[in-house]
Amino acid sequence: MSDVFFSNFCIFKRLLSGLVALVIILQYTHAQVDYVIIDSMMVEGNRLTKRDVILREIDLNNGDTIQLSQLSASLNINEKRLLSIGLFTMADLNIKNWDINTGHCNIDISVRENWYIYPYPIFEIADRNFNVWKDEHHYSFDRINYGLALHHINLTGNKDKLKLKFQRGYTQKYELLYEYPYLRGKWGASLNYLYTNNREIIYKTSESKPVFLKRPDESRIFFQHKISVGLTHRTSAKTNQYFKVEWLSANVDKFVSEDKNPDFLGNRRSALSFLSLDYRLKYDNSIYPLYPLGGHAVEFNIRKEGKGPNDEINNFWASLTVENHLPLLKNTILSTKLKAKVNFLDDPMPYFLNTAIGYKNDIITGYQLYVMDGRDFVIFSNAIKFLAIDKNFQLKQRYLPAQFKLMNVKLFGRFNLDYGYARDPLFGDNNFLANKINYGYGPALDLILFNNFTLTCQYGITSFGEKGWFFQTDFNF
Repeated sequence: MSDVFFSNFCIFKRLLSGLVALVIILQYTHAQVDYVIIDSMMVEGNRLTKRDVILREIDLNNGDTIQLSQLSASLNINEKRLLSIGLFTMADLNIKNWDINTGHCNIDISVRENWYIYPYPIFEIADRNFNVWKDEHHYSFDRINYGLALHHINLTGNKDKLKLKFQRGYTQKYELLYEYPYLRGKWGASLNYLYTNNREIIYKTSESKPVFLKRPDESRIFFQHKISVGLTHRTSAKTNQYFKVEWLSANVDKFVSEDKNPDFLGNRRSALSFLSLDYRLKYDNSIYPLYPLGGHAVEFNIRKEGKGPNDEINNFWASLTVENHLPLLKNTILSTKLKAKVNFLDDPMPYFLNTAIGYKNDIITGYQLYVMDGRDFVIFSNAIKFLAIDKNFQLKQRYLPAQFKLMNVKLFGRFNLDYGYARDPLFGDNNFLANKINYGYGPALDLILFNNFTLTCQYGITSFGEKGWFFQTDFNF
């Protein structure tokens, strides 16, 4: 009897213990909140970069409330934002001192700084890309630029950039650029001076390809001065505004303006100068803006060139760029980008300013050897990107500076399909790609090192069947 009683007592005791534990678990679960509140943010690892600069580059603030379901993604996105600005080789955000009952916590931001100063000798081709130099000019060393340059991307630790360039060769260039993004509060400023002269210029476009010209004695025939002063306003970590005033003065040899192309500077002019006002607004909500892995961005730009009391041209245009990056499967992203530029005036346009597709970053896959001039244009770019490698390599060579001993390597495979249209009412009759829709497509590989250097190898096919390999390098300066 006593054994039965003892056995039942033990069972009852276990049931009671289980009920007590269940009550405690239920109370604990009820007390635990489903959000965190940021009390403070701690920064470590920054030797030169100011703490405030790092905090301004992320969209987290003291007092923010974040749902637990969104916490991991928010930390990951802000890590990639810090990496994409080029100042760090590593960025890590973690929760510290988390009170699970009240949700209050601290954010610990750990960074490893990148190499900031890049003095280097200049030895580069003067053409728009490697393929133009190879196919159009047959590796001519007459088209080589040489000299010295200095880039500092974090001069005082305030993400301020200094650029000095002393260049000779095909294009003589002297340049000074300084950008200070955090001058006072959310305001920053910039100053740029540029002087160039050339012994050979693109003086017209024929069959949608630039045509080059130089004097028989190879003397300098084109000179340009440009100076600009700008203001920036960092509304938030994702929103920036830019205001710029720019003065440009250009002179061309009369051999060009009178004999070869009277429209080069317009109305047979050999000299042209004017003042420009430029405003740009950019909202960037993309993940890893250097090479977007998700999110979206919008940029609006409006510019007035001339017409002051003494200006000789009158040009007024605006552009809008919208891009979206949609993660599909693991490490696979679908990127689309639409850019449109419209000119509001019909005043005569100098050939010198009549640029559309094929310049700067406005390029259709496969058309790197061509240009599409015009007053207005539209580009619709599409790419499927796959992240094949994203790895940090610890380099142990003793002679390497500490900033180079951690090398991040990212390798992407990409397939592009691009469309473009440029309206050229002035010179379109001589260029078969003008005033029509063109498309190009092909695969590519993009290699990113140290979150700063990009090397691209691309195979492009045009709408008329022309094919070729194209190479490009870029720096996150």
